Parts: sequence; C-alpha cells; structure tokens
Amino acid sequence: MIARLKELFFGLQPRERWIVAVGAAAAVVIIVWGFVVSPMRAEAARLRTSVETKQRLLVDVQRLEAQQPSPGATGAQGSEKTLVVIIDETAHSHGLGSPRTTQNGPNGINVTIQGLSFDAVMGWLITLHGTYGIDVETGQLVKAREQGLVNGQLLLRR
Repeated sequence: MIARLKELFFGLQPRERWIVAVGAAAAVVIIVWGFVVSPMRAEAARLRTSVETKQRLLVDVQRLEAQQPSPGATGAQGSEKTLVVIIDETAHSHGLGSPRTTQNGPNGINVTIQGLSFDAVMGWLITLHGTYGIDVETGQLVKAREQGLVNGQLLLRR
C-alpha cells in the first residue's frame, strides 16, 4: 500500500507534489493542534482559574484572621487562674473527674486521661480552646477496652 502511495505521489507533476506535500503538512498541524495543543490550553486555563480561586480564598481567610482578635489580646476568660486550676475545674464540669496533670514550663501542662468518653474529652478541649485560649500542642489518644472510651496523653499550652 505504501509502495502504491509512493508511486501515485511521484507520478504527479512537481507542482502537484508540492501542493499535496503542503496539504499533508497542514493536515498534520491541524491534527496535532486538535489533539495536543488545544486540550493543553484548556487544561492550563482550568488550572489558572483554580489558582485564582484559591488565591481569593486565601485572601478571604487572611482578612478574617486579621479581623479576629488573638486570644491573648482579648484577655481570655480565666487568664488570672493557673492552668492546673482551669484544667481541674473544666474537667469536672465536663464530667471527666480530675485528670492527672504535671506542669510543663510556665504556660504548659501535661494531662493524662484514662477511661474517659471520647466525646466528653473533645467537648472539653473545644471549651479550653474557645473560652480559655488553651490549645493542644501534642496529643495521643488510644481506644480503651470499652467502646467510646479513650486513654491518652495531652500537652496543653496557653
């Protein structure tokens, strides 16, 4: 078949061969454009739009963070109390009893919990963060023998 095409091509007059060659080259360019370049441009446009959307989202988040006062600036509730007292009082109010605590520097405390409800622990940590500006720096919770209960170690910092 290729031999037949060669025979047809070389059987043409030079001007006709030139027209066929230019037409074949144009066909190759159109096919490459249609299957390679055009989809790449479409994907680039989609990615550009995605980046712009994420940049706008980042600007919005930064604006919201700037509008929120920092916990230290607002004088978080209980700032006059020691961490040990806050931990003990809030643990009791969340039904966690008295977890074992040891001081870890001037603004940190290690807390050991055993056999406590996971949901109660999470509610307690949310209260510590939202009300007192105390955050979990590190933590490890493991499943206890009973369903829904956890044991663990937490490092809390103000």
